[in-house]
Amino acid sequence: MPYLMWLFIIPIIAALSVFLLKPLSGRPLKIIAVLLSLIPLGMLIAKHDTLLGASVEYPWFPALNINFNLKIDGISLIFLYLSAIIIPISLLATRSKFLIHPHTFYGLVLFLEAFLIGFFTARDLAVFTVFWEAMLIPLYFIISIWGGPKRFSAALKFLIYMIAGSALMVAAVLGLYFLAGTFNMDALRPIANNAKYAEILFAVFMLAFAVKTPLFPFHAWLPDTYASASTSGTILLSAILSKAGIYGVLRIGMELFPRTLHEWSPLLLGLAIAGVLYAAFAAWMQKDYKRLIAYSSLSHVNFVLAGLFIMSQTAYEGAVLQAFNHGITIAALFLVAGWLENRLGTTSMDESSGVAKYFPQLCWLTLFFVVSSVAVPGTNNFVGEVLIFLGLFLQNGWLAFILGLSIIFSVVYMLRWMQKVYFGHPSQAKNNWKDIHWKELAIAAPLAALTLWIGFYPQPILNKIEPAVENIVTTSTTPSRQR
Repeated sequence: MPYLMWLFIIPIIAALSVFLLKPLSGRPLKIIAVLLSLIPLGMLIAKHDTLLGASVEYPWFPALNINFNLKIDGISLIFLYLSAIIIPISLLATRSKFLIHPHTFYGLVLFLEAFLIGFFTARDLAVFTVFWEAMLIPLYFIISIWGGPKRFSAALKFLIYMIAGSALMVAAVLGLYFLAGTFNMDALRPIANNAKYAEILFAVFMLAFAVKTPLFPFHAWLPDTYASASTSGTILLSAILSKAGIYGVLRIGMELFPRTLHEWSPLLLGLAIAGVLYAAFAAWMQKDYKRLIAYSSLSHVNFVLAGLFIMSQTAYEGAVLQAFNHGITIAALFLVAGWLENRLGTTSMDESSGVAKYFPQLCWLTLFFVVSSVAVPGTNNFVGEVLIFLGLFLQNGWLAFILGLSIIFSVVYMLRWMQKVYFGHPSQAKNNWKDIHWKELAIAAPLAALTLWIGFYPQPILNKIEPAVENIVTTSTTPSRQR
């Protein structure tokens, strides 16, 4: 069996194995689930130099000419690594002794890992859509079963938005199939933009991606969902799910509808920049630090989308790198916020003050990831944001200036969080307040190492991204050839 197929199947086998491990519970079960979730990451590292170009193709529904077609290029590889890193982190973030139905939880997360691998490598539009839909199932249950007090209403809102986006996606895929006669994305690439109703199909696809990412103003589900989900659920949603919409814009928007995307880019870029600034202001106004991080995530995701709508190869490379960076940083921020919530018993910034006195290690770890989030030089986000700014500045200096205001805002709202919660007048300590220990530091260590490595030496990742982006840009920046 091809290596890529094993990469997809092993998380499914792992999920089924965890479901069957009924005699185990608590910490032993968690350790097994984490070890199983690390196998895809080990496989990616083991074959790192030979995975580019790997593909599989099997007939699935011959009557409809649907093939189980998976392929890895540089962009796929970046998102595969992100998924393979974040899934074990999300499992490690769970508090096993408080987890109800642990077999179900760990099994669903491992199933999600398989769906993500399938989604980020799919080259058949029907298969792409199947995995797009499948991701909703584990995430809905993770929010509704293991979330906070408002989990049911948050899960329902999440489901309604996602189902609406999925219905749009299915309609667009079927419309394209009936017009072009194939689901094969490589075959669709030269003909989709010239198909009848191409602009309508593009608009429907973009609406689906706008809901899932989300692009402003299709974000109403995000703050409540992020605030109500457990720490693990929030990490999965913020670090990975938002990348599905970004990946959709790359694969469908830029590959299949380059001319239409080029024509619509001013409107889409305007929405993305509005989203960056709106979410930054909203984060500034929050009194709950988990909602503050949720809005900061919305701001940064719209920043990535702005990079995709600039129509510049430099900005594209920056956007793909920044999508990876955002996954690393937002996972780290929700991780440390979850540890803080566990200790304080609240996420309200009005109910806690000066806790750096009691949690000095957690304070400095949080500050490290805050510094990364605001893109200080030497951290991962600095590199991606500079590439996006450079791409925009070469086209429109004023828009680059407006987008740059978001960095100032992010510094203000992030430091406001640090000031109010960690460095204010010390509040009365509680008996059970203990600083983080070495196990929690060990969980955060890979994210901190990636933050510094990409910040100081991003070239190995850019070397993987560049050829794939060049391949897309060849089509997306030459609209006249498509006519």
